[in-house]
Amino acid sequence: MNGKPLPDDDHVIRYCKPTAVEDDLPSVSAFKIRANEDHLSVNWLEYFGVLDRPTAVQRIREAFHAKGFQLRKNGRFAVLNVDDIRSIAQDIAYNSLRVEHLPLEDDPSHAGILGYSPEDIAIATEIKALVGIEDVYRALSK
Repeated sequence: MNGKPLPDDDHVIRYCKPTAVEDDLPSVSAFKIRANEDHLSVNWLEYFGVLDRPTAVQRIREAFHAKGFQLRKNGRFAVLNVDDIRSIAQDIAYNSLRVEHLPLEDDPSHAGILGYSPEDIAIATEIKALVGIEDVYRALSK
């Protein structure tokens, strides 16, 4: 799967289901790639052109609802900077990670983090370490 690389200054957002959230922060499991997939699904936060973070997150919530995805009360969204994600691979002498726009018919803001596998727990752990409490938003706005 090949898409357009996202700009370094942009951000992606990952929905973290309630079972992958501990004390309001995503756990490592939120960033593990599923066995049958070749990338970690995320959404491109700047896709909608909105500059302020709360409005951009709301647009992502709306995109999830539009495609019929059920967000859960205790789920969270985690925001990650694209350049920070790419830097992980260099920091641990790993193959390069890529963050690409991978639009879907029912989700034009869909993107992916590529370059690691379901077995790469070290990468999932490093991605989780990028997320601070200021980067986390409730999945439901109310």
